[in-house]
Amino acid sequence: KCVGSSAYFDVSSSAGRSFQLAWEAMLSGLRSFVGLGGSAPAAADTPTGAWQMQAPTGSPLPSPKRTSEHSTLRSRCSERNISGDAQTHPVKLVVFDLDETLTLVSYMVEENDTPEVVRELVKVNFETPWVDGSRIAKLQDMFEDIKVGKDGERRLLAILSRNSNGAEAVLRLLQAADLASAFCVIWTMPYRQAVPNGAFQSAGGTWTCFRPPLARVHDHKADVLHAIACNPATWFPQAAADKTFSNLSLSVENIVLVDDQRANFQSPYSGRQVCRYCKVARYDATYRSFGMVKNMGGIGARSAADYETLVMFVDNPYSCKETLELRCVQRNVRASSRKHPVKLVVFDFDETLTLATFFPEDDVFGERLDWDPAVLEEGSWSRDDLLRYNFESPYVPGSRLQKLQSLLAALAKDASGQSRPLAVLTRNESGAVSVLNLLRMANLDRYFSAIWTLPYSLTRPTGVFQVRGEWRAFEAPVCEVADHKANVLRHIVEHPLKWFPQLAMEDLIQSYSGLLSMTPESVVLVDDERASFQNNSENPAELMRFCKVARYDEIYRNCGPLNQMGGIGAHSDTDYEHLMAFVQSPWRYSQDVDAVVDIEDFAVVPTNLQRESLEEEGTKVLRVRRPKSLSNPELYSSPRGSSLKRVSSSPCASPLWQCADPGQISQGLAEFDLVGLEGTSAPHDRL
Repeated sequence: KCVGSSAYFDVSSSAGRSFQLAWEAMLSGLRSFVGLGGSAPAAADTPTGAWQMQAPTGSPLPSPKRTSEHSTLRSRCSERNISGDAQTHPVKLVVFDLDETLTLVSYMVEENDTPEVVRELVKVNFETPWVDGSRIAKLQDMFEDIKVGKDGERRLLAILSRNSNGAEAVLRLLQAADLASAFCVIWTMPYRQAVPNGAFQSAGGTWTCFRPPLARVHDHKADVLHAIACNPATWFPQAAADKTFSNLSLSVENIVLVDDQRANFQSPYSGRQVCRYCKVARYDATYRSFGMVKNMGGIGARSAADYETLVMFVDNPYSCKETLELRCVQRNVRASSRKHPVKLVVFDFDETLTLATFFPEDDVFGERLDWDPAVLEEGSWSRDDLLRYNFESPYVPGSRLQKLQSLLAALAKDASGQSRPLAVLTRNESGAVSVLNLLRMANLDRYFSAIWTLPYSLTRPTGVFQVRGEWRAFEAPVCEVADHKANVLRHIVEHPLKWFPQLAMEDLIQSYSGLLSMTPESVVLVDDERASFQNNSENPAELMRFCKVARYDEIYRNCGPLNQMGGIGAHSDTDYEHLMAFVQSPWRYSQDVDAVVDIEDFAVVPTNLQRESLEEEGTKVLRVRRPKSLSNPELYSSPRGSSLKRVSSSPCASPLWQCADPGQISQGLAEFDLVGLEGTSAPHDRL
């Protein structure tokens, strides 16, 4: 009470504000320590219908103190979509994001902050508690190394940040950390008329605000970088007096973007891509006095190798071709359990089994277990359409469906030839029956024993299970556990009878007996969402073994550019080999963990401190096909009807489109008409 009341303590003073934030941080830590958690959803009325659903019951979940252990997280550099002479184009411009790329977390410096507060903010923003030495000093050394190429040619460094405070606020923070001198220009997004979106450094070291032409470009970093390459003089005001800038000739292949958000490497508006990029690792961590902080980042924050990796990539970008392959990890496994066999493999559905999910517009598709594809109306999705758009990959030769069938058949048997159950756990509001009907059309359902969907639904079953080729609906106990895949899988390990009704059948129990002796190490989750592998909320849980399916943005068939696509084997046949090898011997994929990081002393920071960025990724572009293209008869007509209109006879614009006249940028961007008012792949926990 004395902290929150100005009658007892002056919270308007710098010391008072700092103490108040420290007190609140301590209370937050105590709440996490004692495990104050939420309760399960309240009981609901049992609806009538084809499936009788039990009313959800509350289930208090334990929230023990957990130790924050994180595997080494490193930046990843890639070159993509470059061919011919463009492969030898040198890097001339390196563009850095600010939030969670240069900073670990972003808290802005205000003009009236005291020197003590500024010093503490610099520490919170830039210095890492996980790697020895000064991170600011390492960043300064890295910038100097990047500025000079192997042939002695000078490179330019710039900032392009989606920071709503504007260029002046970004500059103030960089100056406080003694990093601003490394950059020649700062651009901030989105365009704001009242706040300068640009600042440039003249030859004498003086910074001046200006207004870059952001209003003429789509509000996406990939589009902005293409515009910069088309007309550098409008983005570098120094060109009026400095030959270094006035003679600058750029192509998009000359630019490297360093960013923590994968979504910034391809525009959903135009399909334009960043050809060379460095993806900074994201992670959740217990950070200083702030407790658990999600979606942190920072070059070199968790691995000192980041600095050298980026310098080497800028010197030789063609040596780091982009690969989109599945990654398998065993982590945090006790020594006594390192070689425990895998007894259950669980797959996500959307963007894991599918590349992107498309459901037919049929009212009973998600309701009837005996749904027949023959009911699809002419002019809508055909069976072949659904299989091709959901499962078949245009990026690798051969039938992906056949490869998936072979993989699942192999995974369904362990090394001794005994049955190993496979299941689907997906966050799809269309329900378990919709997922089953799509898998059944693809002839994949026969490999799975159960399908569960999140979140709980009053209108559709959240579970189906297979008994000798026959599928039956049941109500999976999703209401008894926190709404997160890590918690659900832990509950399945502890209560397999509730999730596998086959265990109650005497003639089937032998095939599923291994599920009765599971430990957390017995389960592998295959998913495209990083957030699915660990829950850092008031009900913490983490998975010991998992496979992360690669995510990517692509121009997909005649859907235009789609973001956050996925799919096992969508870009590489090695995915099937890696997944099979991992399930057979997961201990060969063990990942070292860092030492435990203790919470440090309370930081001296203002009480009105607000973090700049929280979300890692934007919303998925909804999965909708385009109308038939007159210029490409192979593209099927849209199932959405005549309401969709094309703005171009071309099925797509080139992602590497180059403009001859910078004044035509806005006209060129109109080439894409991304139709997406309805779809089936809803946004949820994003990677």
